[in-house]
Amino acid sequence: QIFIEMDTDNSGSITIQEFRGCLDDERMRAYFDSLGLDTSDVWTLFKLLDIDKGNVIEVDEFVSGCLRLKGNAKGVDMAKLCYEHRWMSKRLGQFMKRTDEALNFLLSGRPQHLVVPPNG
Repeated sequence: QIFIEMDTDNSGSITIQEFRGCLDDERMRAYFDSLGLDTSDVWTLFKLLDIDKGNVIEVDEFVSGCLRLKGNAKGVDMAKLCYEHRWMSKRLGQFMKRTDEALNFLLSGRPQHLVVPPNG
């Protein structure tokens, strides 16, 4: 029922705009508060519920996400840390790849024994 109310365009999924708009409703905030979910950081809560990272929340994500995060703030805090860790790891991997490529480019004019092998 809550999901249906939040899906204002009846698309079968909730966008960040729909999510944010519904959390302006005191009744919706009360629902999330009853689950022990903090609605003060709408973006983070949305990203934690968007399990497949599709930038929309589908009904199965909504239900499983609310159940997963339900309870005291420690569950939400842990989920937030896991999300941020995955994001940071991805960014670090991209940085390392670009750095290796730049180093290999700079060393490409040098004798072959000085060229750093990829991923090495």
